[in-house]
Amino acid sequence: MTKTNLTNLLCYKLFNVVKVNEQLIDRAMEPFHLSRTQWKVMARFNFLALPCTQQQLLTSMSIDRAHLTRTLDQLEQRGLIVRERLASDKRAYNVFPTKDGIRLLKKIEQILQAESHSLARGLSQKEKSMLGKLLDRVASNILEELK
Repeated sequence: MTKTNLTNLLCYKLFNVVKVNEQLIDRAMEPFHLSRTQWKVMARFNFLALPCTQQQLLTSMSIDRAHLTRTLDQLEQRGLIVRERLASDKRAYNVFPTKDGIRLLKKIEQILQAESHSLARGLSQKEKSMLGKLLDRVASNILEELK
């Protein structure tokens, strides 16, 4: 029986890029004492309309409810976010960054921008554009499979 070298598969290559990219970002986040989940939650505030609900954060991320709740507890204890109970639904919360959280978010943005430049080092502008379009197409293909 011939074994397939999984490292040659596109899905593995994508997984590996994400894995090593997250490791590099984790290292850049060390001075801020942020775990991977913490910096990802903070970065989500760039993608969601503020204030967002805890449920919107949960839906936009690939973590379970308990992990998100623990992470939000940690971020709230550090004074980086605030949760406010919704008047219309006593079980739901709006979540938004504090002033300190916004300052940290700007640093996270800088780190992610620097990482993006690092990822594309050595690529021409045309190659960067093509890579972006190809990754968008790959994501679209995955979304089609999920339907």
